[in-house]
Amino acid sequence: MAAGKIASFVLRKILKSSASAMPGKVAMTIYPDILGVVNDRCQNKIIITGTNGKTTTNNLLTHILKKEYPSVLSNLRGANMPQGLVSAFLHDRKKEYDWGVFEVDEGSFERVTEHVKPDYVLVTNFFRDQLDRYGEIEKAFQDILEALEPLDTTLILNADDPLVSNFRKLHKKNIYYGVTQNQYSTLQQGIVESRFCPACSSYLDYDYYNYGQLGGYQCPDCGFSNPNHDYQITEIDYQDHQYHYQFKNKDQEVQDITFAYEGIYNAYNCCAALSTALEVGLPLENVARSIGEFEYHLGRMENFQFPEKIVKIALVKNPIGLSETISSISLDERAKSMLFVLNDNPADGKDVSWIWDAEVEKMSNVKNINQIYCSGRRAEDIALRLKYAGVPVELVKVDDNMDSAIGKVLNEDVEIVYILPTYTAVFQGRELVLARLEGSGKKMSHIREYLKNLKLPGR
Repeated sequence: MAAGKIASFVLRKILKSSASAMPGKVAMTIYPDILGVVNDRCQNKIIITGTNGKTTTNNLLTHILKKEYPSVLSNLRGANMPQGLVSAFLHDRKKEYDWGVFEVDEGSFERVTEHVKPDYVLVTNFFRDQLDRYGEIEKAFQDILEALEPLDTTLILNADDPLVSNFRKLHKKNIYYGVTQNQYSTLQQGIVESRFCPACSSYLDYDYYNYGQLGGYQCPDCGFSNPNHDYQITEIDYQDHQYHYQFKNKDQEVQDITFAYEGIYNAYNCCAALSTALEVGLPLENVARSIGEFEYHLGRMENFQFPEKIVKIALVKNPIGLSETISSISLDERAKSMLFVLNDNPADGKDVSWIWDAEVEKMSNVKNINQIYCSGRRAEDIALRLKYAGVPVELVKVDDNMDSAIGKVLNEDVEIVYILPTYTAVFQGRELVLARLEGSGKKMSHIREYLKNLKLPGR
């Protein structure tokens, strides 16, 4: 623990790093069983796993629990491998916690649960993501299935993903959440990761899609279908750049929920957090109020208010994520410019061919675009993808220096700027935006002071 704290101090104070993983790695090298200490100090534990939505759901659920409990430990910055959990503990070391809430990478789930024994496991979805690290989604499902078998835990499962709902065969205590057909549901879907029945391998029939393979499905041969929702969102409305949900609990009580962040996928994230919070015994009204007060600070549709425009950062890391983010942006009719940042560092996945699986053609639905910038280690790749998606070449500019590209897009005369970075660019991009926001604030303060002291005729 002492060595980890020293590593954290050096990284944060001297190297100006987030120190989200390295301190934990140092501590685990010295004492490999330190995750067992984390397990022992948390009275109750929730693990969140799956492909998309882990970080948002983790932050949202932790925010809800902190309103009700004095001590909650969580890896809120998205470092979701074992060393990330240990780093979170080192940064907030206590003798005891009411709750430990941890998002866990699909590839790390077995390693983590060897030491951390969860009371609840929440599974969000399975999409193709970093195939060079994880392989196909069936492998991720099988690895988690095998790790879950010996655990005495309650499963909170996304009923609308066929692979996730297939965990029902473990015959544990299963709780199901989902989103019913709504005005944003479609009868066609470009990217469906799991078209085949996980029980008998027949082709699944769909009544509707919400996004990806999430929707209303049934197998014509064996009858495999969505389990009944214990908790569900039944209506979705988009007004004033935020979503309004109608949520129904086990007792059929209906509660209006307001969530300030765009994306149909956030309906699932909210429903997952709501379901878990209610399942552990929190009052519905309190949970709804907490969700309405939630603010995000980790580059997942996070807003930055500049004097003349809004800047919004939205992580994109796989085909489904990029497709759904573009769909969300298409609902915004304000004058806008965009910046794509595509990296191929190990944490992003070295293989960037996933951009060709994403429905970038949806860019044709995005209105009032002034300029699109492409940056990152693979800036030319995303520019080429935009060209083949039919985006006019005169709209696209390439600058592989992210700092320079952010400066250019922020100088655009628009109402809103969207920055879409891959994983390793999120925090760096966020810091670059914050630095300019701080400079902008100082500049505006100087202007106001100048105008205040200016001696005008007649004053």
